[in-house]
Amino acid sequence: MLAMAAQVRVEEGRKTDSYRLIVFNRAGTEVLLEARALRYELPLVNIPKFTRPAQEITTLLRNLWHIPSVLLFSGMLEQDPERVYFGVLEAQVRSCTLPEGMAWFPIHYGISHLLKDKKLNALEPSYLRTTSRMAGVDPEPFSRFGWLSNLQDWVRTVIRPLGMDLKDFQQLNGCETFTLIRFDTTQEPVWFKAVGKPNLQEFSITLALAKLFPEYVPSILAPHPTYHGWLMKDAGQSSLDELEDSHIWKSVVTALAALQIASIGKTADLLETGCKDLCITKLLALVDPFLDVVADLMRQQTKVPPPILTREELSDLSATLKEALHCLAALRIPDTLGHGDLNPANIVVGPERCAFIDWAEGHIGHPFLTFEYLLAQLKKDYAQVAPFDSDFRACYSRVWRSVASPEQIAESYLFSPLVAVYAYAAGSELWRDPERLKIPGSKGYLRSLTRRMRQEADLMQRRRLECLN
Repeated sequence: MLAMAAQVRVEEGRKTDSYRLIVFNRAGTEVLLEARALRYELPLVNIPKFTRPAQEITTLLRNLWHIPSVLLFSGMLEQDPERVYFGVLEAQVRSCTLPEGMAWFPIHYGISHLLKDKKLNALEPSYLRTTSRMAGVDPEPFSRFGWLSNLQDWVRTVIRPLGMDLKDFQQLNGCETFTLIRFDTTQEPVWFKAVGKPNLQEFSITLALAKLFPEYVPSILAPHPTYHGWLMKDAGQSSLDELEDSHIWKSVVTALAALQIASIGKTADLLETGCKDLCITKLLALVDPFLDVVADLMRQQTKVPPPILTREELSDLSATLKEALHCLAALRIPDTLGHGDLNPANIVVGPERCAFIDWAEGHIGHPFLTFEYLLAQLKKDYAQVAPFDSDFRACYSRVWRSVASPEQIAESYLFSPLVAVYAYAAGSELWRDPERLKIPGSKGYLRSLTRRMRQEADLMQRRRLECLN
């Protein structure tokens, strides 16, 4: 209890999310409750906002209560004005020594006890959800009791022929439809990732890339089609976001260019695996429909600032976008594999190579757009290496000179920053889905991206004038 109080005090100084925890024992027969003011409640914890709940909560349970667990699913408690979430977990123990004031109770007792408090009535529906069985393919396989035990049995069958045995595990991300788990073994770690809607294409893309470009992605040990998952070798010691050495960043940029060049001629096959089509002809066709939606969203904006772009300003942006796309097409740099979420956390660096991961946003399009995404992250969040921006661009260009002339490359850099922002926005399904546009913040997000396009369009025109002079 003292450790929990210390955790709460630490979190009070930061922006946090509050979670009521529904922790079932491994047998699925008991639930963990905490004594509070002469009654028992679901334990309440706080985790930092904008973090991965599965990792934060399971780490907290392991460190404070010595309970290894996996998060099954989470949600918002109904009738709670304080916006408290709930998280449902399966403890990987049948019983254990608990902190003072906590105890395991039979499920039926917990349900009857907590029904008295409507704010905490998530226990019964959560229990029914964890124990239900679906006919056919289960769209929520990681919400059911026992899935981790079944997965561990499968992992053992894969790694034993390699001379490895399982030891411990850590859930890094997950909910009812997807999961990411690091398994410690008697040798090096292995990782299991599984995906669900709307990212099912990542399964087929990942398997295809492992066959086509094994030197640039983690090595796959075995696929698990039922879960749309795969077991893979550990790809490296650190992710790029943990490293400040500019030489390492240069090697990553060089590897990115080499991977893209290797994909030339394989783009049709990659489109069949589920890679999104962001070729210039496709992007040109989306300019007017996308900006028509944005014009309507601008009319709905109620507060200024930020500025509301007028119809005339959006018309000018449309003309500039189309010009930039036509100019890029005229340079005839071939389409390649691209990564729409290429940030340093999705690049794993080892002693001999780097690996690019998380291909849900894999696409086919102009190669320089992916490079611009990486540079944008660099300028925004990595001040220690941002001064090397021109060096990274030189490294990337050096590899591309095997395919394009220095003039083609230099001119592409004039247009790629603007087109990269546009492709990121227009290539998503957000603006085409009225239901997703109802999600708080989504309309403002698209308006913000469009204002960024306007800024990039102005910068592009200034760069062109500088080149002429």
